[in-house]
Amino acid sequence: MKIYLKIGNYTAATGETPEVIEREYYGQGMIFKDEDAFLNHDDKPCYVPELSRDVYTRRDFINICGGREDLARDCFDAVDWQHPETWVEEQFIHGEWDECPACGYFYSRYAQPVPCEKCGGPLEYEAD
Repeated sequence: MKIYLKIGNYTAATGETPEVIEREYYGQGMIFKDEDAFLNHDDKPCYVPELSRDVYTRRDFINICGGREDLARDCFDAVDWQHPETWVEEQFIHGEWDECPACGYFYSRYAQPVPCEKCGGPLEYEAD
């Protein structure tokens, strides 16, 4: 039986009860994070950042990561207080990720072979 990481609890609002976000300390902040929801349910809440009421699903992570499921998993694994959009922006700022100039495909500058696997266009990458 697989044991999934679960930090805190999340209960969605219903017609009779308000949304309940129970955060616990993890990494650098107080968050809700549910690995089972991320891995197995596209639209189930899986993450709520510290000091926020923004609720993220697996589908949100994939959209934020340019449609890349592998990068979405990296992002989900890494966030421990911040919004996923902030974490992704940092990957671009620090040169970890880049975007194909021809089609906008996100790629890791350390793991992506040249050319772009989506459109075949040339990409920049970090040599070993």
